[in-house]
Amino acid sequence: MMRVHRVALCLAAILLAASVPVPAQVRSTEDIPSFTPVEAHPDGSVTFSMYAPEAKSVELRGEIVTVSGRDSIGMSKDSRGVWSVTVKGVRPELSSYLFMVDGAPVMDQRNPAAKIGPRGNSSRYEAAGSPDFYAAKDVPHGKVEINWHTSSILSQTRAVYVYTPPGYSTATNQRYPVLYLLHGSGDLENGWTDEGRANFILDNLIAERKVRPMIVVMPLGHVYRDRQIEREKNNELVGRVLVDELIPFVDASYRTLADRNSRAIIGLSMGGGQSLRFGLQHLDRFAWVIGLSPAIGTSEAEYTRLFPGLIADPKKSNQLLKLLMVRCGTKDHLINASDAFTRFLGANGIRHEYARTDFESMWPGRKDDHTWPIWRMDLRDVAQVLFR
Repeated sequence: MMRVHRVALCLAAILLAASVPVPAQVRSTEDIPSFTPVEAHPDGSVTFSMYAPEAKSVELRGEIVTVSGRDSIGMSKDSRGVWSVTVKGVRPELSSYLFMVDGAPVMDQRNPAAKIGPRGNSSRYEAAGSPDFYAAKDVPHGKVEINWHTSSILSQTRAVYVYTPPGYSTATNQRYPVLYLLHGSGDLENGWTDEGRANFILDNLIAERKVRPMIVVMPLGHVYRDRQIEREKNNELVGRVLVDELIPFVDASYRTLADRNSRAIIGLSMGGGQSLRFGLQHLDRFAWVIGLSPAIGTSEAEYTRLFPGLIADPKKSNQLLKLLMVRCGTKDHLINASDAFTRFLGANGIRHEYARTDFESMWPGRKDDHTWPIWRMDLRDVAQVLFR
């Protein structure tokens, strides 16, 4: 009986194996043809290639295609299964790109330079001749460290990127003003260093004696890294964390000038709206408040609800503010919000500066000014007026 049982089990195993579909043979990486994933040409054009032999369509998308990064161009497949496209007139900038493979976003698997964010990941390409102001030059460099603070409000331990200027570690008796620098909804706390090159911008300006050496604090602007929370609730909680927990943590952990005149807040897009909210709601903490392409809405009723203290006594608010500035490109999809908010400020007697810039000469035919090349320039320009 035991032998019969064993035979039965063997037969069952054979039948089961026969019923399971055999997977297609997996290609070895050695089978992938040799090709250059990104190839720059003397005329300034760049060819992008990827291997996808079974794909029906592949497109190139990102800032490398248009300033806004929202358009795609089709790629062609050769007999080896390599898809390619040559982009002419590539801007001398640091740009993001990815491939749309049968409608699905795919990073360049052969490019280790990755842009990581809550909306998805892409790759980076820096064209020759990129602007000098954010280059990693042979100058004294500050330090960017990842620190951690505990938030009892959120019951989280949260990462924060902190830039300390050149000489910070040796000038042990010197204290520094602090800039809180906030990212947009498509980035994380590393956005201003990895994409914005904020540390190199500051290094170069400090070396040229154009800015006052400062500490820069770059926190996470989302409650959760995947953005899974309603926007206004997110802003409320992140604001509480910044004001009640992060500022005290930074002042206790670094040699700061812990007074409002030595504290600034700047942000872009979502972070621009946050910087205006957090800064103008807490003029006891911030004297310098700047929104870049700010996501601040267009409703006067909403502004009145958000900023009752600001407009209750315009004379006092103006005395407290060293600088209130809004900057936005005329083709930015948030230009209406900037226009509406600055009209609200003016109607309520709040002194401010508004840089409403037409970038047509720099990027002819652009579709949207909501992009990193502009925000890098914004930081370069605004940093030079801070803490003066």
